[in-house]
Amino acid sequence: MVVAVALTVILLTRVGGGGARSTAASAGSRPGSGSSASTTTTTTSTTTTTAATIPPSKIELQVLNGLQTGPLSAEWSAKLHSDPGYQTMAARNTTAQDTISAIYIVKSGYQAEAQALAKTVGLPDSSIVDVVPPPSSAPIPSVDLQQADLVLVIGDSLASKA
Repeated sequence: MVVAVALTVILLTRVGGGGARSTAASAGSRPGSGSSASTTTTTTSTTTTTAATIPPSKIELQVLNGLQTGPLSAEWSAKLHSDPGYQTMAARNTTAQDTISAIYIVKSGYQAEAQALAKTVGLPDSSIVDVVPPPSSAPIPSVDLQQADLVLVIGDSLASKA
């Protein structure tokens, strides 16, 4: 048994196990001190989120009622104007019924602001349409495309949260 252990140690030293020993020796112990030191490496991961650089009070936000019934766009406009302070435009309906809640980036450079809006209203980032200008199929009145920075379409998922 002792022979097998000694043989394993010799083989590991020759195959590459000695590299780890010499690294530990050079990293932490002093020759001739009779003591050894160990080194611990800690790896941390970070998550980067893009913070909005333009405050809500400087963003022209158009809220459109995709369901086209009830005062949803007016309610959401008032709510978002009050907190966190968006510059909301006159409440309107979409050009065609749209039951899917979405955020359209109308002007380039508003990705972080769209993400902040999504977080504020409780939508996932996947609800952001970042094609600038929005596709012609987007249910946004042309006047809003000329004036808004962001457009929020209220669909089924946001209707009950107004």
